[in-house]
Amino acid sequence: MIEYDVIIIGGGPAGLVASKVLLAFGKKVAIIEKNLLGGDCTHTGCIPSKALLKSAQAYYESKNLDKYGLKAKEFDIDTSNVMQYVRDIVSEVYSHETPEIFRKDGIDIIEGYAKFIAKDKVEVNQKIYKANKFIIATGSRAKAPQIEGIDEVKYLCNENIFLLLKIPKSMIIIGAGAIGVEMATAFNRLGCKITLVSNFKSILKQNDEELSEILLNQLIAEGIIFLNNAISKKVSQTNNIISLHLEINKQNKIIKAEKLFLATTRAANVELSLEKANVVYDKKSIQVNKYLQTSNKNIYAIGDVSTKYKFTHIAEQEAILAASNIALPFKKTIDYTNIAWCVYAVIEFAQIGIIHNDAVKQYGNKVEQYSFEYKNIDRGYTDNSKIGKIKVIILKNKIIGASILGSRAGELIHQLQLAKTFGISFDKLSQMIYIYPTYAELIKQTSKQFYIKKLYDNKIIKFIKFFKSMSGK
Repeated sequence: MIEYDVIIIGGGPAGLVASKVLLAFGKKVAIIEKNLLGGDCTHTGCIPSKALLKSAQAYYESKNLDKYGLKAKEFDIDTSNVMQYVRDIVSEVYSHETPEIFRKDGIDIIEGYAKFIAKDKVEVNQKIYKANKFIIATGSRAKAPQIEGIDEVKYLCNENIFLLLKIPKSMIIIGAGAIGVEMATAFNRLGCKITLVSNFKSILKQNDEELSEILLNQLIAEGIIFLNNAISKKVSQTNNIISLHLEINKQNKIIKAEKLFLATTRAANVELSLEKANVVYDKKSIQVNKYLQTSNKNIYAIGDVSTKYKFTHIAEQEAILAASNIALPFKKTIDYTNIAWCVYAVIEFAQIGIIHNDAVKQYGNKVEQYSFEYKNIDRGYTDNSKIGKIKVIILKNKIIGASILGSRAGELIHQLQLAKTFGISFDKLSQMIYIYPTYAELIKQTSKQFYIKKLYDNKIIKFIKFFKSMSGK
């Protein structure tokens, strides 16, 4: 039996970050991983999807050169190497996080499936490993929705879509969340006919409704067929064609495509014999307290397997917290109120905090909203990126939420996230000197609106204006 200070089960982003932090604290650490280090993020999530989206953007821009005043003779673009390019990017990223690199740093990598056999012991490949503390970072996996015939067709999910050898001619995507919208964007721009199917009225139901609708209209303008309020009833496959039977507004409809991609729900990877370690869990997640401890206080759980915020940046932050709570005598908690995220669609869509409708329900008329459109800033014109809008939600001078739809939204949101995280009054952002011309002018303009209103509402200024009006000056 081999003993460690800490054993981490799962070598995705959360597990890798936790191992490095614990190593820095002088702990003897091992990672148990059944597949490749890097997890979904490196191999089937963030990295391949963003590489594919970049190829798709290059294809789209080359086909639309006229909007930049350019003309090109008729030419064809060969997409046959796109999927290999994506896999090459994945391989390059993985080359920096192989087992050999971590072993060289002093972190043991144990390859195989882990099962708890006691509250402080796991078994891997018929060998027993013991630790004082454990961190479970096993992540989640795609879960097929309950559709008749789904187990009898060759469907795609994030785990196998990047293994495609070529861009298919047509694809049905079930699910209009971030993954569905991003894959619809990428494959549509690469010449694949896309039908996007949603149970709901629009897309991205967690995001601002108005901006989601603007984004949806852009997807449709680029040729994506969108079917809303659609219930998937049955699926079948004949040779290389998949048929999906839908019910839309009580009417039956059948759509067909070469491929079917599922972007609906995910299931936590909890198949670890956790009951033998006295860890409380269900199919959706492992239960943790505010310190990220499970019901067994010596076992922590982080990332997708336990949190409802399924983002790599949250998993990594939880990894730092869990590792610190193990190594240090005092424990810290994580603040989820300042989480930002971004959807990389035909236009980037970033968000932080509460959306306007929810803010009004919670705070009533105390809430203020300030907005500005991309078409009203000069950089929007020079880049031909005039579609988009920023919306900032204010309560008592402070940012409680913000949404940005438009170019560089994922980068821009960080300035608002900084102000929100550290409680900086929104008008302070108007006092910066902004580089011209940049997209950051969106923040300058919205914060300036708030600053001017604040001046008008100032009691001293109101008195001076009143005094001048009475004196006739």
